[in-house]
Amino acid sequence: MAGVYPGNLFSPIRNSGVFSSHWLEHHFALQPEWEQRSEEAADVLTQLDKLWKTERNRVEKYGDEQGLEHGFIQPVMKALGWKLKYQTFLDGREPDYALFLTDSDLDAALTNGRKSEDFWKPAALVADAKKWDLLLDRKVGVGGKREYPPEQIEWYLDRSRKPFGILTNGRVWRLIPRELGPHQRRFQTYYEVDLASILNESATPGASFEAGEDFRRFFLLFGPAGYVSQDGQKPLVVRAVEGSSEYRVGVSDRLKDNAFEALRVSIEGFLGYAPNKLSAENLDP
Repeated sequence: MAGVYPGNLFSPIRNSGVFSSHWLEHHFALQPEWEQRSEEAADVLTQLDKLWKTERNRVEKYGDEQGLEHGFIQPVMKALGWKLKYQTFLDGREPDYALFLTDSDLDAALTNGRKSEDFWKPAALVADAKKWDLLLDRKVGVGGKREYPPEQIEWYLDRSRKPFGILTNGRVWRLIPRELGPHQRRFQTYYEVDLASILNESATPGASFEAGEDFRRFFLLFGPAGYVSQDGQKPLVVRAVEGSSEYRVGVSDRLKDNAFEALRVSIEGFLGYAPNKLSAENLDP
């Protein structure tokens, strides 16, 4: 399966510790959304292919966040199915987007008031956008100081209490969790998709099967399809996190068991080697 191997330098997808590679490789395509949402994902890809034909020669020329957001980022979000509020408010700062699953959720937030503490309760995710040519790990000026875009989205996640945030410059899209496990490092834990690469591949004659599958992963993890309960199950993203955690715990336990077993065999072999003239009975406690 393309796009899930962290060592594949040619993949448009990079999993940097958010999910286990085992879950992505062996369980993602087994989730009900993978097949049930396949036609919808293909329709959205067709929409974005059309958008990309117009915008691919513009995105680098906008020169500011607002032009890029209006021309490309917002149409992508809407095509995925998000209901969005642009230019939000959070403890004196202004994240670019609050993303909602339904119009009723958006209406509830607007009724609560843009500057109300209750505004964010109906929201599903918080999102922030940067200029096309801005590297997402480069410091930028914010309020008289310089900070990394990952610092900004971390701050927004902490204050909004949303489980995930999206950070994007239009080309690259990162899904970033608010809560980190002991194995996950700040600013280095994300699921990243190079959307421009996927759209470029999709636009070529005889586009590869992998391009469609890679886009389906983007559609399911960056769109509302991954954040709604289906068939009585938890949302896809929640299952991905829990399944990855269970796998990591299982691997850790097996490693411990294997280490103890290896130590036991080594000790028994050392004691049983006649030239050592050792036995369990004559060892000092």
